[in-house]
Amino acid sequence: MLRFYCVLCCFCFLFTSVNGQELNCTVSVNSNQISGTNKQVFKTLQTALSEFVNNQQWTNKVYKQQERVDCAMTFIITSRESNTFTGTLQVNAVRPVYGSTYKSPIFNFNDLNISFKYVEFEPLNFNPTVFESNLMSIISFYAYVVLGIDADSFAPKGGEEFFKKAFATANLAQQGGFKGWDAKRNQLNRFALIDQILSTRHKEYREVLYAYHRKGFDVFSKNKKTAKKEIFKAILMFDDLFNRDQNSFLIRTFLDAKSDEILDVFKDGPKVDVRKLANSLSRFSAVNNSKWQELK
Repeated sequence: MLRFYCVLCCFCFLFTSVNGQELNCTVSVNSNQISGTNKQVFKTLQTALSEFVNNQQWTNKVYKQQERVDCAMTFIITSRESNTFTGTLQVNAVRPVYGSTYKSPIFNFNDLNISFKYVEFEPLNFNPTVFESNLMSIISFYAYVVLGIDADSFAPKGGEEFFKKAFATANLAQQGGFKGWDAKRNQLNRFALIDQILSTRHKEYREVLYAYHRKGFDVFSKNKKTAKKEIFKAILMFDDLFNRDQNSFLIRTFLDAKSDEILDVFKDGPKVDVRKLANSLSRFSAVNNSKWQELK
């Protein structure tokens, strides 16, 4: 009987471990800009990062398979000097919409300051309290940010613990001396991203994340007109943030992910008067004015 209990406990532990991972992440390493025929190191890196991100348990919570957050990390390597790689990283994430098969984009960010050292087949070690390498810091930072944004879209400030871990990661990474972690004014980098997310001065970003998705998109299957009105109201919540900071990093980040979706939502019926929304969006994101004009 004791032996059966031990076996059962081991089985439960394994089951929890296997199903406890939080991310369903597609990792790509693009080396097209690197000359030479030996590209094996890039394939090895891609495989290693994919296994690391998806097998790492980022929190102490258990996520069911269908609850894992869908995201993608695409590295574009532009130069390589021995074991030092530089380039960019595109990070995307989506979340499911209640009552539909549609997945709404929640994060779309292009990090232009990617630099790290990597030796082929070296183990990828992660320690949340120690700076291991810039590569691990970048990966873990965005893992926490994606988890935080996803959680915020389901509950008010639901991502707080994830964002705090991302902030701790950014602080630790500063000791590495790599670009992207500088805590300087007007630098739109990783540190600025997480610093603003956690700042009460930019609180509307997180409020919009919740209202837009939970009160808006998750209501679509029940009442399209109500959903549209809630999405409308959510976007206009950016007014106060924009008035304080017309170059808001977070408004830009949100609309980079949402511009096409917003256009699709309000182009089709049922119709709602979107003139005020279109005018506000033109203020928030002038770069997308061609899209906002289609709303009028």
